[in-house]
Amino acid sequence: MTTEGHANAVAALPPPPGRYVQETYIVQFPKDQVYRVPPRENALFLEQFRKPVTVKKTRRFGCRCGRVLLTVVLVVVSVVAVVGITLATLYFIFSPTGPTFGVGNLAVKSGGAYRNSRAQYRVSLRVHNPNDKLGIHYAAGDVWLFYERTKVAAGRFPSLDQGREELSTVIVMMSGPSAVVRRVSNSREQPVALKLEMKLGMRIRIAGIETWLMRSNVYCDFEVTDFGNKTRVSSQDCYTEFKEY
Repeated sequence: MTTEGHANAVAALPPPPGRYVQETYIVQFPKDQVYRVPPRENALFLEQFRKPVTVKKTRRFGCRCGRVLLTVVLVVVSVVAVVGITLATLYFIFSPTGPTFGVGNLAVKSGGAYRNSRAQYRVSLRVHNPNDKLGIHYAAGDVWLFYERTKVAAGRFPSLDQGREELSTVIVMMSGPSAVVRRVSNSREQPVALKLEMKLGMRIRIAGIETWLMRSNVYCDFEVTDFGNKTRVSSQDCYTEFKEY
């Protein structure tokens, strides 16, 4: 067999079973069904009608708000720190002294013979600010009146502003059970020993600025005669526990 005949015989043989034979197919479409890429000007035209994206603007606005808020906080903290340091410095320079108190008068009005009746107490107090360069603001505080360690009445100390070396008169109204008034009035003790306790909040005023709130306890041991009638203060001893810090 010649060489050309051997090649024709090999080409005529079928492919071995199980092997893939690569083939090429040509598919034709009509021209009216061919999809083309749209021109660039059409894409630009559509971009003009799209909804603008605001994510970046929102983030920038949020960042700006955060920076403004942080700046405001830092300014406020700085101002408070400066004021606090200034007040503390002035406070230690002037060394304020606590006020002094004194009982001026005590008036008692019984509520009657009823078991649940209430007696009214009117206490006149003298309040003196001994500081020659500092003012004092008194916040409302609690006041109690005791007889033989028994609470006779309770009331409130009114708010008060005092200038330098000012002496003021404060009226404190209190109430308590009438039974205590009758028991004290029937006592044979002459005079009657009473005790007044007050828990007050004070602020020192320096150069028109008030300091932090400071707590002060006031104790007055005094004796009165003719309790319940024409009560008169015969002796007294008042002490102010001025807590500077």
